[in-house]
Amino acid sequence: MILTPALCRAARGFLDWTQMDLADRSGVSRSTIRDYEGDRHSLHRATEAQLRLALETGGIAFFRIEGHEIGICAKVAATDAVAPAHIESCEILSASGERNQTFPRKAGQ
Repeated sequence: MILTPALCRAARGFLDWTQMDLADRSGVSRSTIRDYEGDRHSLHRATEAQLRLALETGGIAFFRIEGHEIGICAKVAATDAVAPAHIESCEILSASGERNQTFPRKAGQ
Protein backbone atom coordinates (compact mmCIF):
# COMPACT_ATOMS: atom_id res chain seq x y z
CA MET A 1 0.00 0.00 0.00
CA ILE A 2 1.41 3.36 -1.04
CA LEU A 3 -1.21 5.72 0.36
CA THR A 4 -0.67 5.94 4.12
CA PRO A 5 -2.93 8.06 6.34
CA ALA A 6 -0.15 10.67 6.62
CA LEU A 7 0.35 10.79 2.84
CA CYS A 8 -3.37 11.15 2.30
CA ARG A 9 -3.48 14.15 4.66
CA ALA A 10 -0.32 15.65 3.09
CA ALA A 11 -1.64 15.24 -0.45
CA ARG A 12 -4.92 16.90 0.49
CA GLY A 13 -2.91 19.71 2.09
CA PHE A 14 -0.87 20.23 -1.09
CA LEU A 15 -4.09 20.49 -3.06
CA ASP A 16 -5.85 22.54 -0.38
CA TRP A 17 -8.67 19.98 -0.33
CA THR A 18 -10.93 19.15 2.57
CA GLN A 19 -11.93 15.56 3.29
CA MET A 20 -15.23 16.36 1.61
CA ASP A 21 -13.43 17.60 -1.52
CA LEU A 22 -11.53 14.30 -1.72
CA ALA A 23 -14.74 12.36 -1.09
CA ASP A 24 -16.54 14.16 -3.91
CA ARG A 25 -13.66 13.63 -6.36
CA SER A 26 -12.97 10.00 -5.45
CA GLY A 27 -16.40 8.55 -4.77
CA VAL A 28 -15.21 7.39 -1.33
CA SER A 29 -17.31 8.48 1.64
CA ARG A 30 -16.03 11.27 3.84
CA SER A 31 -16.41 9.04 6.91
CA THR A 32 -14.12 6.42 5.33
CA ILE A 33 -11.51 9.10 4.59
CA ARG A 34 -11.86 10.54 8.10
CA ASP A 35 -11.49 7.13 9.75
CA TYR A 36 -8.55 6.16 7.55
CA GLU A 37 -6.67 9.43 8.11
CA GLY A 38 -7.35 9.06 11.83
CA ASP A 39 -5.81 5.55 11.82
CA ARG A 40 -9.13 3.97 12.83
CA HIS A 41 -9.09 1.40 10.00
CA SER A 42 -7.25 0.37 6.85
CA LEU A 43 -8.43 0.62 3.26
CA HIS A 44 -9.32 -2.00 0.70
CA ARG A 45 -7.09 -1.94 -2.39
CA ALA A 46 -9.92 -0.66 -4.56
CA THR A 47 -10.63 2.21 -2.16
CA GLU A 48 -6.95 3.16 -2.05
CA ALA A 49 -6.91 3.12 -5.86
CA GLN A 50 -9.93 5.47 -5.97
CA LEU A 51 -8.27 7.91 -3.55
CA ARG A 52 -4.92 7.79 -5.35
CA LEU A 53 -6.56 8.35 -8.75
CA ALA A 54 -8.44 11.39 -7.45
CA LEU A 55 -5.27 12.85 -5.88
CA GLU A 56 -3.18 12.14 -8.99
CA THR A 57 -5.87 13.66 -11.24
CA GLY A 58 -5.80 16.70 -8.94
CA GLY A 59 -2.06 17.13 -9.54
CA ILE A 60 -0.25 14.93 -7.00
CA ALA A 61 2.49 12.49 -8.00
CA PHE A 62 3.64 9.73 -5.65
CA PHE A 63 7.20 8.40 -5.81
CA ARG A 64 9.44 6.10 -3.78
CA ILE A 65 12.76 7.35 -2.41
CA GLU A 66 15.55 5.17 -1.11
CA GLY A 67 13.57 2.04 -0.48
CA HIS A 68 10.69 2.61 1.89
CA GLU A 69 10.10 6.35 2.01
CA ILE A 70 7.32 7.74 -0.18
CA GLY A 71 7.31 11.30 -1.47
CA ILE A 72 4.63 13.42 -3.04
CA CYS A 73 4.92 16.19 -5.60
CA ALA A 74 2.35 18.79 -6.43
CA LYS A 75 2.83 19.67 -10.09
CA VAL A 76 2.62 23.38 -10.89
CA ALA A 77 2.85 24.69 -14.43
CA ALA A 78 5.44 27.42 -14.90
CA THR A 79 6.17 29.46 -18.00
CA ASP A 80 9.63 29.80 -19.44
CA ALA A 81 10.85 32.23 -22.11
CA VAL A 82 11.59 29.36 -24.48
CA ALA A 83 8.94 26.77 -23.66
CA PRO A 84 6.59 25.98 -20.81
CA ALA A 85 8.00 23.66 -18.18
CA HIS A 86 6.58 21.95 -15.16
CA ILE A 87 7.96 22.68 -11.74
CA GLU A 88 7.17 20.25 -8.96
CA SER A 89 7.15 21.14 -5.31
CA CYS A 90 8.16 17.99 -3.49
CA GLU A 91 7.93 16.80 0.07
CA ILE A 92 9.36 13.61 1.48
CA LEU A 93 7.43 11.95 4.28
CA SER A 94 8.90 9.20 6.39
CA ALA A 95 6.92 6.04 7.04
CA SER A 96 5.80 7.56 10.34
CA GLY A 97 4.42 10.61 8.54
CA GLU A 98 7.11 13.04 9.70
CA ARG A 99 7.94 15.73 7.18
CA ASN A 100 11.47 15.97 5.90
CA GLN A 101 12.93 18.53 3.55
CA THR A 102 10.66 20.24 1.03
CA PHE A 103 12.38 21.25 -2.18
CA PRO A 104 11.50 22.51 -5.65
CA ARG A 105 12.65 20.47 -8.62
CA LYS A 106 12.11 20.42 -12.35
CA ALA A 107 10.01 17.64 -13.82
CA GLY A 108 12.06 14.68 -14.93
CA GLN A 109 14.80 15.12 -12.34
